[in-house]
Amino acid sequence: MRFIVLFCLLAGCIYRLHAQIVNIENRRIYEDTSGWSGALDAGFSVTQNSPDILYSGNFRPRVQYKNRKNHYLIITDLNYAASNKTTYANSGMAHFRYARRIKYSPWKWEAYTQIQYNQLLNQRVRYLMGTGPRWKFIDTNNVRFFVGTSTFWEYEELTEDGVINDNMRWSNYLSWFIRTKTGFSFSATTYYQPRWDRFNDFRFSGQYTIGQAITKRLDMRFEFNIYYDSAPPVNVRKTVFSSLAGIHLRLGE
Repeated sequence: MRFIVLFCLLAGCIYRLHAQIVNIENRRIYEDTSGWSGALDAGFSVTQNSPDILYSGNFRPRVQYKNRKNHYLIITDLNYAASNKTTYANSGMAHFRYARRIKYSPWKWEAYTQIQYNQLLNQRVRYLMGTGPRWKFIDTNNVRFFVGTSTFWEYEELTEDGVINDNMRWSNYLSWFIRTKTGFSFSATTYYQPRWDRFNDFRFSGQYTIGQAITKRLDMRFEFNIYYDSAPPVNVRKTVFSSLAGIHLRLGE
């Protein structure tokens, strides 16, 4: 019984706890107007499983500022699951991204940096910095398609075995967002990230989200995620997949 309850508590966040690839595409705020905007996803649960109390929570705010030429995006992602005796999962991430449009074309040049930690990945800390182009090749009111590529440097310290990873990787992604007049939406993103010096060391990630608008600012959502790491840390699975059901609240104008 305790295993079943714990599994239910972790099911909503297990993909994010394991995956090294952060899906920035599904965290962008697709507002056409200039200025500030934001969004917040959050959840919390408590379950009594005598003699322990099991609880879990996640907090995912994001803020952006954009005008015709420049786009700034800040994302934070915190996840925690524990009982009154044991911590089962503890992860956090902060990401900053700047993009500048190239003249009046559908191309942008992006630069980004990120810091994170993850107990389940045996990860004390991970930094990365990267840059590269992004192309919006379909852009209508209800359909958007994007493709992007970049090079990034990552530095990672693992907790138990003292390993330090210091690598350069090539990040590539394809992303789309489709929304109907009835409030139904479908978004998807696929990432492929090999090391430049060792292409058989790569990471693959797919995230697929279906949503339905309930009010102007509130959606019901279902996500399916899959992640593969060809060379994961010790005692970490190569393949992870999960699903998540919840709500999405939009803030701002």
